[in-house]
Amino acid sequence: FAGHVYLCALVALVEVLLFKELVKVRYNAHLETIENAVPLFRTTQWAWFLVSIYYTYGDFLLELLKNNERTHATAIFWKSSQFHSLSSFGLYSAVFVITVVTLRKDFIKFQLNQLCWTVCVLILTVGQLKYIMHNIMNGLFWFTFPVLLVVINDIMAYVCGMSMGRKLFPGVFLKL
Repeated sequence: FAGHVYLCALVALVEVLLFKELVKVRYNAHLETIENAVPLFRTTQWAWFLVSIYYTYGDFLLELLKNNERTHATAIFWKSSQFHSLSSFGLYSAVFVITVVTLRKDFIKFQLNQLCWTVCVLILTVGQLKYIMHNIMNGLFWFTFPVLLVVINDIMAYVCGMSMGRKLFPGVFLKL
């Protein structure tokens, strides 16, 4: 009921929390061994996240502002849109250099494995949620309808499992 902008802010908040949880899955298992041995380990992961957010949503916001007639003639908009790709590449290069500088000989396999995990998480979260933002801006129906389809699918799976699960698969469920 709040509108497009607030729903986009909610999706962005969920995106940050989702990234935090998915990165923490692999980090907590090796916390004792790398906590003091690898400098800026968590910082580089969050730097990769911020660079991807800057590039993805900066591009999204520039496209949104370009299509809006009221902000089309703004001089600040045109100046920022010209340098968005260049500044994104500069940030990417800086984070890449910091990542390479923080690699340690004894932990290089773990660090590269963790970097690959971070990139995969970024593709899953930032890449997909950018298009959810597009759906929200194209109309709240295009956000609400897929969400309701997922909710209804989960409810119906539960109902079918509870009503017919024991009849179809009697040996699977053990009685205590």
